[in-house]
Amino acid sequence: MSTPVGAGVLTAVMDGARRQSMDSAETDGSGADSAVSHPPGRPAAQKTWGKFWLLTSAASVSEMGNTFLHLAMPWTILASTGSALMAALSLGVQYLPFVASPLLGTLIDGYERRMVFMVSELVQGVLIALTPLLLMADQVELVLVVLLVAGCGTVTSNLTSDFSLLPMLAPENRLTEAYSRFGAVTELARTAGPAVAGLVLAVVGGYGALWIDAATFLVTAVIAAFLPRGEKPVVERGFLRMQVEGFRSFRKIRGVPRLTLVLSVYNLGAGAVPTIILVVAAGTWGWSSGLAGAVLAAGAAGSALGSWLGGRLWHNASAERRIRLWFLVCAVSSVGLLAPWEEVVVLGFCCLMAGEGGMNVTTNEYRFRAIPDEVSGRVNAVMRAFILGGAALSSLLLGWSVTLPEQVLRFAPALITSVLAVLIWAGVRSFRAPVGTEPEKAA
Repeated sequence: MSTPVGAGVLTAVMDGARRQSMDSAETDGSGADSAVSHPPGRPAAQKTWGKFWLLTSAASVSEMGNTFLHLAMPWTILASTGSALMAALSLGVQYLPFVASPLLGTLIDGYERRMVFMVSELVQGVLIALTPLLLMADQVELVLVVLLVAGCGTVTSNLTSDFSLLPMLAPENRLTEAYSRFGAVTELARTAGPAVAGLVLAVVGGYGALWIDAATFLVTAVIAAFLPRGEKPVVERGFLRMQVEGFRSFRKIRGVPRLTLVLSVYNLGAGAVPTIILVVAAGTWGWSSGLAGAVLAAGAAGSALGSWLGGRLWHNASAERRIRLWFLVCAVSSVGLLAPWEEVVVLGFCCLMAGEGGMNVTTNEYRFRAIPDEVSGRVNAVMRAFILGGAALSSLLLGWSVTLPEQVLRFAPALITSVLAVLIWAGVRSFRAPVGTEPEKAA
C-alpha cells in the first residue's frame, strides 16, 4: 500500500525524548511492552470523518490514475512504435521503484507528510504530461526514464497516505473501520481504472488519454492541499544513518519481521495470480479480451468487498487472530484455483481477492499500531521492498507453472504458499503480541 520518501535543528531535550521513544518501541522480543510513538497532536477535524473522506477521495483518484496509466501507457507506446518489448518495459519500470522503497522511506521520514503526498502527486502529473511530447519526438527511451521517476512518486504517495495521513485523520477509536472504508473505496477506484482507460482511449486516443491521466494526479494534489498540515519531523542525522536506523528498527520492532516474512511468502505464490488468470483466460480458455478483463474487474471488486468486510468481521478478535483468519480465507480460496472447471477457478479467484482485501486492512492496522511514527516511512518501505519482491518472483514461479499441462498444477504455488503463510503466522510467534497491535473496537 504507500511508499515513503530532512533537515532541521534538534534540541538536546527533543533528541533525548526521541531516543527514549525509539528505545521503548524497538524491543528485542523479550516480552516487554512496545510503546508506539505516534503524533501527539490530532487536528480538530479529527472528530469528524470530513477530512478522512477528503484523503480517501484524493487517494482514489490517484489509484484510478495509476491503473489508468498501466493500460494507457503500453497501449500508446505500442501504437506509436510497434514495439511489444518497449510496451512491456513501460509497465515494468513503473514497478521497479518499489525495490528502492527503503531509500524513499528515508526521504519521507524527513518531511511533513502532507507536503510529501502533494509533491509526489504533482511530480507524477507533470511527468506523465511530458510522455506524449516525448513519444511524438520518438524518444521512447526517455519515456521509460520518466516512467521510472514517476514510479518513485507512486511508491511515495502510497506509503504516505496509507501509514501517515490516514491514521492521523481517522478517529483513533475507529482506525479499523477507517482502513476498511479506505481500502474498499480505493479498490473500487482501481476496478474502474481499466474500464475508464479503455473508454478514454477509444474516444480521444493515446496522447489525449495520457494528458487526462496526468490531470488526475494534479486533481489529487489540489485535494490534498485542503488536508490539515501535520508536524514537520525534526531530524539532524544524515541520510545514511537514517537508512541504518530504518533497517535496525525493522529488525527490532516485535512482530514486524514475522509479518513481513509471512506476506512475502504468501506473495511468492499468489502475488501474480491476477496476471496468470488473464493469461489462462485469454490463452488456454480462449476467452475474449473483454471477458478476461471483466474477470479481473470482478477480482478487484472482490478485493473491495474484502476490504469493507475487514473492518466488520471478527472485530472483537485480536489483531493476530484476525490476520490468521484472513490468511485462512486465502488458503481455502486457492483450492478453487486448482479445479478443472473455469467457473470454479473464477469463483476461487474472486474469493482469493476478497481474502486479500481483508488481509490488507488488518495487516495495515497492525503495522500502524506496531511502528513508531518517526520511523514509519523507513520501516514500511523496508517491508514493502521484501513483500513486493515476493510478488515479483511470483510472476516467474507462476509463469513457469502455468505452462504445465494439468490445471491442478498451474496454480499449485498459490495454494502452497497460502498454507505456508497460515502455518508461519500461527506457529512462529513472539512471546506475546505487542500491546500496540491490538485493535481498537470499531465504533
